[in-house]
Amino acid sequence: MFKLTMHRKEHLILACFILPAFVVYTFFLLGPVLGSFFYSLTNWNGFYQTMDFVGLRNFERLLSDDVFMKALRNTMVFTFFVVLLQNGLAIPLALAMDSRIRSKQVLKTIFFVPAILSPLVVGYTWMYIYEPQAGVLNTLLREAGLASWARSWLGDPAYALYAIIVMVVWQYVGYSMVIYLANLQTIPGDLYEAGSIDGASGWQKFRSITFPLLAPSMTINVVLSSIGTLKAFDIIFVTTKGGPYYATETMTTLLYSTAFTKSSFGYGTAMGVVMFLIIFALSLVQILLLRRREVQS
Repeated sequence: MFKLTMHRKEHLILACFILPAFVVYTFFLLGPVLGSFFYSLTNWNGFYQTMDFVGLRNFERLLSDDVFMKALRNTMVFTFFVVLLQNGLAIPLALAMDSRIRSKQVLKTIFFVPAILSPLVVGYTWMYIYEPQAGVLNTLLREAGLASWARSWLGDPAYALYAIIVMVVWQYVGYSMVIYLANLQTIPGDLYEAGSIDGASGWQKFRSITFPLLAPSMTINVVLSSIGTLKAFDIIFVTTKGGPYYATETMTTLLYSTAFTKSSFGYGTAMGVVMFLIIFALSLVQILLLRRREVQS
């Protein structure tokens, strides 16, 4: 009887610790998510309490909305290139920082500093770099005799999205580098010594030892960069606001303009629900595939 009472007391104490987090999670995360599913089935304009239930009409409208389809396509392109470039550059940087470079402590700081900056600061800084007339990039191109390459990087629909991709990769490649570097420092040196004894080259060591054992950090980086890029809003909004001609319009910027500028909250919330489902499905698939690679390696 005494043991049973003590067992119940332990459960009660644990419940008391969990309760505050559960309340916060319910009211500030689960509640709004469930509420968004409800509002996506209405024609609420976001201001008045009156609304009509329209069922799946908002989602049917999305399928025939050319602007939404363009925003969805831009989001996928944006996510693909950011994830690919961010991780593709972070691994070589991590390998360099794990070597015997004397200035690596300073370089680590230099590469990581952009990750702690506000996206607004990064956006305004790169707007100055991309400025068509007196911007740093175009000035350097003209000085190098490549004046024909100079252009309005954020004003040209053919280049605007890729210009923003460069901003995001520049900001967060150091963040991914630190995660890969932490993983590299857990790889036993005996494995590399055994590879050297067997006559393995540097590339063979990387392919057979380093890259497979980077699987845990790759899972973290790919999932985090995918989620962050799919939700990216501030750096796009401050630089192009989705323009020119919807060239940089993503689901987040379109959701904002639809719900808060055009006062179509129900339709905008339907976009949010679609975005939530895409992020959830993509993250789940990535985790399942990448965790399987961790087991195999």
